[in-house]
Amino acid sequence: MALEIEVEGVGKLVKALSQIQGLDEPLAEAMELYLEKVVDDARALVPIRTGRLQRSIRFRRGEGGYHVGSDVSYASFVESGTSRMAPRPFLTPALSQNISLLKASLLDKIEAWFRRGGKG
Repeated sequence: MALEIEVEGVGKLVKALSQIQGLDEPLAEAMELYLEKVVDDARALVPIRTGRLQRSIRFRRGEGGYHVGSDVSYASFVESGTSRMAPRPFLTPALSQNISLLKASLLDKIEAWFRRGGKG
């Protein structure tokens, strides 16, 4: 992806928790719920000229965790700005404003997993 942003600490936490046998699926559900909301919010925040950048925002699960961003070459210029263009962040705010959703979702999924005796 041309633009990817990592939320420090979250990846390490999810990786550590996924080492607990059987907890990987609830963690994946929590992360995907969070990232779906991040994508929706980023698409709502991104400046639209042609719609290409907006349509390109997505997340995927890959080696080493989850990746969220855009594969459009100019995405990082819009997010961070250039010497001639002010930044118009869309992904960073979307990630930040949904951290509470991630925390709540992780807690709910882990509690449910414990209530089921550590099963599915």
